[in-house]
Amino acid sequence: MYHKTHWTVDKIRRRLELIEDEQLIYRRTADLPPFRWTALPDPMTLPPLGAGLDTSDWATIEPGTYWGQRFSSYILSTTFQTPAGWDKDSPIALYLPLGIAGDFSHPESLAYIDGEPYAAADRHHQEFLLPAKWCDGKPHQLDLHTWTGLWGEKPVPDIGGLFMKTCKVVQIDQPLRDFVVTARVALETAEIIDDNNVAKGYLLNALDDAFKILDTREPFGDDIYASVPAAHAALKAGIAKAGPPLDVEVIGTGHAHIDVAWLWTLGVTRRKAGRTFHTVMRLMEQFPFYHFTQSQPQLYDYVRQDYPDSLNPSKRASPTSAGNPSAACGSRPTATSAAPNRWHASSCSAAPSSSTTLVKMPTPKCSGCLTSLAMPGICHS
Repeated sequence: MYHKTHWTVDKIRRRLELIEDEQLIYRRTADLPPFRWTALPDPMTLPPLGAGLDTSDWATIEPGTYWGQRFSSYILSTTFQTPAGWDKDSPIALYLPLGIAGDFSHPESLAYIDGEPYAAADRHHQEFLLPAKWCDGKPHQLDLHTWTGLWGEKPVPDIGGLFMKTCKVVQIDQPLRDFVVTARVALETAEIIDDNNVAKGYLLNALDDAFKILDTREPFGDDIYASVPAAHAALKAGIAKAGPPLDVEVIGTGHAHIDVAWLWTLGVTRRKAGRTFHTVMRLMEQFPFYHFTQSQPQLYDYVRQDYPDSLNPSKRASPTSAGNPSAACGSRPTATSAAPNRWHASSCSAAPSSSTTLVKMPTPKCSGCLTSLAMPGICHS
């Protein structure tokens, strides 16, 4: 009754929205120069890439403007560099809000840095971490091989273009991100459990106490970040009073359901597979316990052909004998149980062209994460 009277759930939800809307997770930011862009004739045309690329006759996409057409492939090009004085021990990322098509994960891009395919960006993954070699304060070339998507099912789409927001190099405040994730999980848990469950009151007490400590007064500055350790400690202490967790272990494996030549051409499918696999590789680097399965052997073979250096076992890890089968040929599972290898594939005698060698990916220590919530079963294709 107390928390209903004092609107605790609504107040905490609004505080979390404030942190997200103001992008307070990003302690420091540096805007990227506007993208120069040009259309490609089809998805499989290799895009022009790398330093020295002449983009003088390409159009410019200014932040706050609309760009692109549906079902189209483009190359977007700009540069970035990390400003001097940024903390090298805090995670640094690229933030790429290229627009929202309103369907699936579109638009989707594969980011090339200095000509190297590295990570995917889409409306579910607008941020990816940068390794130290590109956080050296020097200019680096950023090229995005992009497909715009469907823009809905209508012959004339409801949107006239993709709305480009300001793209940035960002420095992530990991303690605040960790606090936000803990708070969001506690709030969502409190909202779904029964009012008669005493744990609900303890969770709302914990949230109320924590957000009284967290300094979200405007203007936003160092005060909010200085208040995070005490706020997070109070939140975790309050959650502990709600009782021990259930004696249940949930195991999930990330799975990419990629429809081949469904609402798009085969060429688009091949590029989608490449983007998905690059996303998965970055997630594996961040989360040591992350597992991934993709149940269509032909897509492994397409990626092997299209991005040989990215998935070359001799360059990335020692090969294993085989992945564990996740499905028979033609079936489309959404999850499988975890197994020793971090890559899993289907075994299918009907796909003789699939000769991909499966690898166990390296697991360097996570220096920061996109969501800070290590839920290994989540991966959008």
